[in-house]
Amino acid sequence: MARWATWSWILGAVAGEVVLMQACATAPLPLPEPGPPPAPVEVVEAPEPAAPPPVYVRVTGSSLNVREGAGTSFKVVGTTKKGERLLVLGEDGKWLRVQLTPEQEGWVHGMYVKPEKTCPPDKNTAEILNQPDVVLRPAGARVVLEATVSALGFVTAVTLVENTTGDDALRREAESELRALRFSPPVRNCKPQPFVYSYTRSF
Repeated sequence: MARWATWSWILGAVAGEVVLMQACATAPLPLPEPGPPPAPVEVVEAPEPAAPPPVYVRVTGSSLNVREGAGTSFKVVGTTKKGERLLVLGEDGKWLRVQLTPEQEGWVHGMYVKPEKTCPPDKNTAEILNQPDVVLRPAGARVVLEATVSALGFVTAVTLVENTTGDDALRREAESELRALRFSPPVRNCKPQPFVYSYTRSF
């Protein structure tokens, strides 16, 4: 009887240990208390770049033909009179693209117009008035261009200085970005001055 009692006690102890281990294994762990919600973040829209100021010219000839393109071979689409004020939209060599009406544009020769009389203070530097939409890429190869900028702030000619990309399509992309720029030229004795601008574009 003593041996049986001892064996029963051992079985009971083992059984109790197994039950205890099962209880420990199946008991759910306490869930962490939720933390405070994240603070709201204020979203601020980036300001739009300032639009370049308009450029106006006055007609100096008694009557000036406005043509469909930059050249005398293009047909006449309108005429202007001396003293008439025209908004300049672009430039191609000695020709200016102007706005006749809100619905009509044309080209006039720069010999027969002059910028409106204003006398800005002298300055030795030029500023870019707008920024092109540029697709940024990791710096590597590059295209270097030089632009001739007129006294009206338009790019009139572009010269390739260097193209380490070996890809002419990238050269054309850089030139297109450069030609889209508008400048405020240097000023000397009340007169805006033409200048040369160097443009480096990394690809």
